[in-house]
Amino acid sequence: MGKYILRRLLQQIPIMLGVSILVFSIIQLAPGDPLASYMQNPNMTIAQMEALKEAYGLNASPVQQYFSYMKNALKGEFGYSIQLKQPVSKLIAERLGATFFIAFGSLLISILIAIPVGVISATKQYSFIDYAGTIFALAGISIPIFFFAILMKKWFAIDLRWFPLSGFVSPGKNYVGINMIKDILNHSFLPLIVLGLAGAGSLMRYTRSSMLEVIRQDYVRTARAKGLKERVVIYKHALRNALIPVITLLGFTLPGLFSGAITTEIMFSLPGMGRLQYNAVLHRDYPIMMGTNLFLAIFTLIGNLLADISYAAVDPRIRLD
Repeated sequence: MGKYILRRLLQQIPIMLGVSILVFSIIQLAPGDPLASYMQNPNMTIAQMEALKEAYGLNASPVQQYFSYMKNALKGEFGYSIQLKQPVSKLIAERLGATFFIAFGSLLISILIAIPVGVISATKQYSFIDYAGTIFALAGISIPIFFFAILMKKWFAIDLRWFPLSGFVSPGKNYVGINMIKDILNHSFLPLIVLGLAGAGSLMRYTRSSMLEVIRQDYVRTARAKGLKERVVIYKHALRNALIPVITLLGFTLPGLFSGAITTEIMFSLPGMGRLQYNAVLHRDYPIMMGTNLFLAIFTLIGNLLADISYAAVDPRIRLD
């Protein structure tokens, strides 16, 4: 296992280099000037502007800028934000917790909804529950996150006033302990539900398809022929094998989780990486755009590695040679 993980980690190096080159190239080709806000200052002189370009390394060629950035990134230095005038690593660290909470909290909600519904839909194929689950899954897959967020805010925040409209904590309140936890959960409930239900649709369909395939296998019929209870056959024998491809899918959902978190954080004004990245794109803040995209790439590769390891842990027939 250790050799396999080491080999996979070494394989990620050229992938990360390719991602960094691609992201850097796209940023360089995008229109606009990262120092545009400084140019609007009537007191800004040409000499001062040149000094700013020199300070941020914008006078160098794109190739020199890339190698300089990657050299510093290997030391954990992701540059200095042009707009916020703070280290990018500090800005990401401050917002990483909120993004992780939304992303993995919504993933937990997706799992708790999708797997039970998928199993029931498969065991009761063509029943009312199956059709209802299918409609729910198709709705979750087809409805855009931003539109779903608008509906949830309209119904539960504006009309019913059950939950706050935006933010992560109540402004002007300095809650501590259990009250702070309650306040955060109250503010994050709608974002978690929006992202969780959006991700549950595809996961539910995948679980249903996998379960339908497994319950038709010979060993399931043998288990039933032995007189085992249907609950034991389904949840002890069939479900474990049906979850193998589902677990693999979960590892590949990390990019979708973080991209969905970007939309969710913008819609609900949450202080996470997604909102930071969105503002960086608006202001052409190169260092933040590079830093957030590199972090997203790292999380994606880690998710793929965890999916492979989990696949082998669930299915003893697989060996990581």
